[in-house]
Amino acid sequence: MNEKRQYLRMPVESATFVELEAPGIDKDEAGRVAACHSLDVSRGGLQVVLEEEPILGAILQIGVAIPGSQDTIYLVGDVRWCLPDRDAPGAWLCGFRLMNANDSDIKSWIELITNLE
Repeated sequence: MNEKRQYLRMPVESATFVELEAPGIDKDEAGRVAACHSLDVSRGGLQVVLEEEPILGAILQIGVAIPGSQDTIYLVGDVRWCLPDRDAPGAWLCGFRLMNANDSDIKSWIELITNLE
């Protein structure tokens, strides 16, 4: 397999929230947020386990609860790949590439992961 990863991946399990569907413009339509957990993280991405399959290429809001802290880091990522989880029927292993988006905490994320490395 051709390894394309730029950054070191570390096994970090933390509570993660993925906004699968944004609220409607008129605010009467609620969004959908999936609670899940990360399996591994890097400066440029993360792998999570979701209970439903997201759309490949979708750009989604992600919240990651920092272990041992009250803080949540808010990120934006695109779904790069998604596979059924062989160990948990009905679950999906999904990889996100993180984006340098306005109003995200990407700088804090990179600093946190760099300190873990």
